[in-house]
Amino acid sequence: MHTEIQLVNGQTVDYDEDVEIKMTNHGVEVTQRGEEETVRVLYPWAQILTVTQRGKQVASIYTY
Repeated sequence: MHTEIQLVNGQTVDYDEDVEIKMTNHGVEVTQRGEEETVRVLYPWAQILTVTQRGKQVASIYTY
């Protein structure tokens, strides 16, 4: 599923289907695993305007 996060500072970040997206109590957690390393980013809810997820059979827009 493709995920787009729009932040309050006007920046938009996009993630393709190869990353793991989790919505937690603290914000949106993005985990990308490589062959030798794992990168994890947390976007706090206070910094997020909208989260849009699109896939083959589903589309969701979350507004905060």
